[in-house]
Amino acid sequence: MAARRKKLDYEASVTELESLVARLEQGDISLEESLKLYESGVLLTRDCQEALNAAEQKVQVLLQQSGQSNLVDFDTNTSES
Repeated sequence: MAARRKKLDYEASVTELESLVARLEQGDISLEESLKLYESGVLLTRDCQEALNAAEQKVQVLLQQSGQSNLVDFDTNTSES
């Protein structure tokens, strides 16, 4: 049976993920350690995605409660003139 791990908050998960990526990019660790780090990274990425989904749902509820419209996709390619 797999050991249960404590979920970090979003910011801590991102920080940990950045640290794992840096260690993997150095390339001076064994294949076994690389796989362990990669697996940890996948789990952290899932945690981050869950946190972002939960935040989006909260925003959606708040918008509905205030009578505002639904969320729209953010387009970084458009600029205001």
